[in-house]
Parts: sequence; C-alpha cells; structure tokens
Amino acid sequence: MAGNAWETMEHGARWALEHARELPPNSPVEGMGPVLRLWTYCLQGKHSSWTILVPIGSEEMSRPFVREVVWKRRQDEERLASVNRKHKLRTKLQPTIQVRDAEVSSEDLDPFLKDGARLFVPANSFEEPLPEADVKGDVSGFEGYRSLAYLRMEWQGPGPVEWAATVAWVARLRGLLVASLQEREKAGG
Repeated sequence: MAGNAWETMEHGARWALEHARELPPNSPVEGMGPVLRLWTYCLQGKHSSWTILVPIGSEEMSRPFVREVVWKRRQDEERLASVNRKHKLRTKLQPTIQVRDAEVSSEDLDPFLKDGARLFVPANSFEEPLPEADVKGDVSGFEGYRSLAYLRMEWQGPGPVEWAATVAWVARLRGLLVASLQEREKAGG
C-alpha cells in the first residue's frame, strides 16, 4: 500500500470525524454549532464520531441535533491495497465517510449537558495520539465546545479505573445519540 496515499486518506478521514459541522449535507445543520463531540475508534473496524449541535447564538437547547460521522477504516485499507495492486500507482482515493443526522430530545439531552458541566477532567486526560503499533484497544473520548470547551478526555479500552464514572456517562450519552439516529431511520427520515 502506498504510504503517502494512506496518510492522505487517513488525514482526510480524521478531519471529517473532527469537523462534522463542515460536512455535507449542510442544510440540516445550517446556523448550528457544536457543543460536544464523542468518539470511538475501533482498533479493527470503523471509527465513529457523534457531534451534538445546537443553534448558534442561543444557549437554549431547542432543537439539538446529533451528526454521526463514520469512517470504515479497515474497508478503506483493503480498497487502497487492492487499487495499488491492480494499478501500481499512487492513488488519491477519498475516505469512505458516512454521515447521519437526527434531532435529539432536549428533555433527554439537557441532564447530560448539565452533568457534563460538572465533570472533573484530570490534567493528563488527553495526550497526543499513540502510534498505531502502541494502541492496545479501541480508543474513545469526548471534547466540549463553547461553555464546555474545557472538557477533553481520551482513553483506550475500558479506561482507567478512576475514570469509570465519566466513561459510563459517555456510554449513556452515546446510547441516547445512537437511539435518536435509529429512531429517525425507523421513522423513514
């Protein structure tokens, strides 16, 4: 696999996962800004990110949205390797990115955001990404924006024991966001 092509693809995918608001389609999230982003990057599979967006200029949580961005990393590795074997050239393929949007109930989301504002974030809660060879499990994390901008944590596997309550909070919030996305799909939206 051409290293440069993979680095370019990986860089593009990471950007998409971290900048959900900038991805098409733009109309559902027009006039909205991020409040919180959660992610899980599976070691042997897809990388998923969930960004909670609210209307800009309003601290009121009316009509919050979740935008899920999924990168099928393993699929892209295999696709790039296949193209390189067939054509023996440097290929500029785009990462396989999927985007889904859904409204989230303010009533359900507000308690999570209030709890998030009271979370204690250890000083060493986020480090530079580990080299891929050093990653021993799935990587998860979250980061805040606006009034929650001080929130930023990342961990591997189940995370440190002392972070158990925070990791459980993230898992419950992720469950709400995924349920909102699934509910929208069932409703045919």
